[in-house]
Amino acid sequence: MKTISERGFPQDDYDDFDDTPEENTEKTCLHPCVFRGKCVSCETIALKYVHQGMWLWLNKDEMDRIRKIESEKLLEDKKMVLVLDLDQTLIHSTRQEKYLRTPQELLQHELRDSLFRLNRPWEKMMLKLRPSVHTFLKEAGTMFEIYMCTTGTRSYALKATEFLDPENVYFISSRIIAREDLLEINEKSLDLVLKEERMVLILDDTVSVWSNHESNLIPVKKYRYFDSDHDLGVVSLSALGTDEGETTGALTTVLQQLKLIHRLFFNPKFEGGLQDRDVRDILNRLRVLQGCTLSFKHIFPSDFRPENSRLWLMAEELGAKISMDNLINPITHVVTWFATAEEFEEAEMEEIILVHPKWLRACYKALERVSEKEYLIKPKD
Repeated sequence: MKTISERGFPQDDYDDFDDTPEENTEKTCLHPCVFRGKCVSCETIALKYVHQGMWLWLNKDEMDRIRKIESEKLLEDKKMVLVLDLDQTLIHSTRQEKYLRTPQELLQHELRDSLFRLNRPWEKMMLKLRPSVHTFLKEAGTMFEIYMCTTGTRSYALKATEFLDPENVYFISSRIIAREDLLEINEKSLDLVLKEERMVLILDDTVSVWSNHESNLIPVKKYRYFDSDHDLGVVSLSALGTDEGETTGALTTVLQQLKLIHRLFFNPKFEGGLQDRDVRDILNRLRVLQGCTLSFKHIFPSDFRPENSRLWLMAEELGAKISMDNLINPITHVVTWFATAEEFEEAEMEEIILVHPKWLRACYKALERVSEKEYLIKPKD
């Protein structure tokens, strides 16, 4: 499905089809559907939306109606929408001859489960799957309806999905948005996704292509397995003789973030429907304490599960990491009612900030990281 102007209506094989635009291309009618650029009811007006699967054009009101119905269905299934970029997010590909391998060579290759040769009449390519991508898709698929949005061609995207999704579970063809569907080759849009934007997340390594939807975007580190033909200053993973870790790579990390966002989106405190939830608000909150690692001391009883506490949930909603071990994750803040002399000395040595729980509540209320100065724990005289 793509948004398209009347002047951009694709050429047809039918000789009797007249694609000459109407004089007033902004004029609309109230009928919901058009076929081959003309309203099926009044046969006069070309509308501006096309559903790719049936070459059926829909007016904005009908698109909004479908978007609302489909979104409510997903909400009932406790699912959101995830729009995934392809190149350098899920895979990396190259045309460089030095990387080309024959099928026989690939059978013996140590990366034979993630390295593939793509043969097309006009080119030969090697395609490398990002580590843990299959696990990522499997787990994300339980929480999200998955779309692909790529500036690559449709034929290339479909070929890549044969390796990414051989069982055709996640990337059904009607949810693949490719270069042919985009009005601008360097501009992606959620107008092409028939779901409410408040429930849509985007994962992409390129922020600039989502200029109208940055509030829905989670930037992902570029996956550069092969040497680049353009950016010679970047050392590829293959040149270093390494790859991202299965348990520590970008997709594994972002999957944990997606699980948190999904849990927050379907938080029981939101008793209403979709109008009471917005993933953009969740992403905005997650940026407040990004980069902070918190630990809690002298807060919870020994027999209490701290992850169920309001303070813990606040910290998660604000994007803070929570750690009880300074060696594994260096702690930036200790949230506590008080501190012993020994704890003050340790905090000073480790450059850890001791703060009262009111600081966390203040950050949550202000939707920004407020100064710790007024909330510092002070040593007793």
